[in-house]
Amino acid sequence: MRGRTTLVIRWTAWGLGLGLIALLIHRVGLATVRDELARVGPKIVWMFAAYAAGTALGAVPWRQLMPDAARPTWGAVVSSRFAASGINAVLPFFGAGEAGRLLWIERRFWPAGVAALIVDRLLFVMAGAFILVAGVIAALRIPSLPRLYDWSGGLIAAVILLGPVVLALIGARGRLMGRLARAVRFLRRNGGHSPAVPSALEPEGVDPRDEALRAVLAGSKKRLGAALATHVGSRLLLAAEIYAGLRVLGVHATPGETLVFVAVPIALSVVGTFVPGQIGLQETVQAFV
Repeated sequence: MRGRTTLVIRWTAWGLGLGLIALLIHRVGLATVRDELARVGPKIVWMFAAYAAGTALGAVPWRQLMPDAARPTWGAVVSSRFAASGINAVLPFFGAGEAGRLLWIERRFWPAGVAALIVDRLLFVMAGAFILVAGVIAALRIPSLPRLYDWSGGLIAAVILLGPVVLALIGARGRLMGRLARAVRFLRRNGGHSPAVPSALEPEGVDPRDEALRAVLAGSKKRLGAALATHVGSRLLLAAEIYAGLRVLGVHATPGETLVFVAVPIALSVVGTFVPGQIGLQETVQAFV
């Protein structure tokens, strides 16, 4: 039953995303889309370069947050990031791709790897909130945009910032994995599944991942700050991808106008995470903007 539910969610998400793309193309016109793509030509390589640079830089914090002995090679760090991004683009939610990065380190280092992944994602989300706030400020300087963009963006930014802070506080006290374990047991009981076989999220006694997570969060603040700054830099490089896309299409947007477009997928990450890669959802909302 659980597998069937997952399949329904997955196909519903894909259907929603592809349906929105079809609606958008119908609204704009297939010939218009085809002509614009034909006009771009090899200049599209600038978008690929910006995306590759942003993704590669975004791979670094995971390594920064791990103990020296557990750190994979730089090649493994970057490869695992691209692999995780690819998986996240085709599956709803984002956990599967991130967990897959553990395959690039030795199994005995998995507790440290899981702890680093959790903190890495919390910092990634916080960096996105900073960019979203910048997008809201930029939107205030564009009179033609409805004020709905401003207050809704500010509210979402507050939620995005609050979530990681709460989870970090729980993790710093060594209780995050334990609480996840209780949630898994609750879902299994209410879903009619036998808890006889323990899950990876149902540790007995003290979970080494909780210890590793507490060590990261209570460790060097300079390391945490460097990881956060790296994620902000990665987000800015990914913003350059959108700027490059607008330029190759002949749209000479200002940095402020570009930030408004950049803020859209960040804001949608709160409500659109079940749609693989936000396909269709992101493009439709950006078209409205």
